[in-house]
Amino acid sequence: MELLDKTNIPFVTTILGKSVISETHPLCIGVYEGAMGREAVREYVESSDCLILLGAFMTDVNLGIYTAKINRTNTIYATSEGVSIKYHTYEDISIGHFIDGLLKGGVRRRKSTKIPNPPLPKRPRPSRDKKVSVSYLFKTLNAALDEKTVVIADPGDAMLGALDMVIQRETEFLCPAYYCSLGFAVPASIGVQAARPDLRPLVLVGDGAFQMSGMELSTTVRLNQNPIIIVFNNNGYGTERPMIDGGFNDVLNWNYSRIPEVLGSGVGFDIETEDELEVALAKARGDKGNFYILDVHIDPEDRSEAHKRLTNALSKRVR
Repeated sequence: MELLDKTNIPFVTTILGKSVISETHPLCIGVYEGAMGREAVREYVESSDCLILLGAFMTDVNLGIYTAKINRTNTIYATSEGVSIKYHTYEDISIGHFIDGLLKGGVRRRKSTKIPNPPLPKRPRPSRDKKVSVSYLFKTLNAALDEKTVVIADPGDAMLGALDMVIQRETEFLCPAYYCSLGFAVPASIGVQAARPDLRPLVLVGDGAFQMSGMELSTTVRLNQNPIIIVFNNNGYGTERPMIDGGFNDVLNWNYSRIPEVLGSGVGFDIETEDELEVALAKARGDKGNFYILDVHIDPEDRSEAHKRLTNALSKRVR
């Protein structure tokens, strides 16, 4: 924060670093993730004449499945193991030493200019009897975030769509974007709320991922925790379908909203329409004494904007 305050340099994060600083910070541009990210963010980053990378993991997912276009001749890359400037590496300089040097070195403060900050969330108006789309779902959830909500996203479109959400405070977003381990989010919410009982988890999980570990909600009940679970019910592994589809992407359709009956605790909603989502979400946010599970039915062919951007970019490479 001291470095930002002193230099006035705008910043982005990777997927793994999302919310390390509040995304409402005036210098925040958002998440850089190659073709998965907003075009304004991608253009701003990739046109920069000097990119300072602080501890960023240059992995396949962080680089938008290798759709990122970072010119190494314009980069300074600092990690715990050394600092690389263009193609030269200095192993005796750690990221801490590098930041200290910038703070003490009299770096000229950047003149303020207009930057592509993340769009402020606006709550959409629900339509009666209109089916819930992925876009509408994320817009509604984004507008519902506050400083006491931590978002935990499972791999798949739950994670991809969540990257466009604006996290209110630092370290209030969590996803397994390194290994992309399906079934992460529900168990992770238990650990998060044990460590930070002042925060309420908003868990975003696909139906396929939920079937791997979702019954850890038994532990949630035993510990008297109160997450809000959003199940993206699109009848299977929706992220895989645009790549290659078949019966192997299908899963048995559970009655997710009735899981509280099995556990003897919690509240469930079966949701088909926008107005049903509005009612269920308001009820869940207003009741902090129970966990809630919202079974949101989504068209199997519907995708988040991030997923569409990635699919379009990868399809061009295949052609």
